[in-house]
Amino acid sequence: MPEQKKTFYFGRYSITAPTKGNDIWSSYEVVKNRIELISTNGRRDLPKSTAEEIATITRKHNAGYTEAYERTLPLDGGGEIVISKNHKYNFYIYYLTPKNTLYRQKVEFIPFSAFEKALARAKELNSLIHYRNPADRPPNDAFALEAGYMNLPIDKFDEKISIGLPVSSIPGIHLTFDTQVIGKPEPGLLSRYAERSGGVLPLLKNVLTHSRVIRKGKRNVAGLMFEELLMKTSADGKNVYAFRLEFPGTPELSLEPYTVLELSTVDGGPGFENDEQALQFWDQVVESLQRI
Repeated sequence: MPEQKKTFYFGRYSITAPTKGNDIWSSYEVVKNRIELISTNGRRDLPKSTAEEIATITRKHNAGYTEAYERTLPLDGGGEIVISKNHKYNFYIYYLTPKNTLYRQKVEFIPFSAFEKALARAKELNSLIHYRNPADRPPNDAFALEAGYMNLPIDKFDEKISIGLPVSSIPGIHLTFDTQVIGKPEPGLLSRYAERSGGVLPLLKNVLTHSRVIRKGKRNVAGLMFEELLMKTSADGKNVYAFRLEFPGTPELSLEPYTVLELSTVDGGPGFENDEQALQFWDQVVESLQRI
């Protein structure tokens, strides 16, 4: 098995996997709105981006949409907020870091009465976002973004990430990683499995009869007590693995979010040769999981 390993920083965690990191799909949300990297040459691209935003709003308005461009406000450091208005406000926020990376966040449906509060929130987040070399570890307790991080106050904001990570070292292996600050925990992984295998969902009986549990139980990872369920299913002469590691989350704690790591082999490719290889790969990835 190739040993080219790379460490990635996602939200409140780091994870290491034997992959080049190509074709990663990622989504980072703060205050329930996605923050996306749009340029590593922000000063050059900001005027074009805001001009295109305004042109799109204006074109739709001329076509009959009620949303209309109202104004553009500056942010400290050179970023800007494009503001539109219909029955409520929409903010198209462009955060520009001192190292010239540009991020975009769209915040919609802001009541007129909440304009000043939303503006203050945008200015606060603008002050918290920073550039980071993707290979460098963010500061302790930071929230890692693509090519950046945010010094978010602990337990203040809603935070969520969703990551899709194809494994280049073994074609056909796919990892997903999701975290979210929760308000109330849901039933745990093992209790849901027990309910499902107990016959509550009859439609899954046929699938379950062709599946085997390789391992299940509680597992301490990164100082948190996770639950683990590793399944193997034989289908069309091929072994399909579905591994899941889950922490239910501690309500309102940003450093202990609901956390799920999954491995699947449903995509095309040779996948794993046997259970031993699958478990070895999985255990290495799980043991690499650390909190920032």
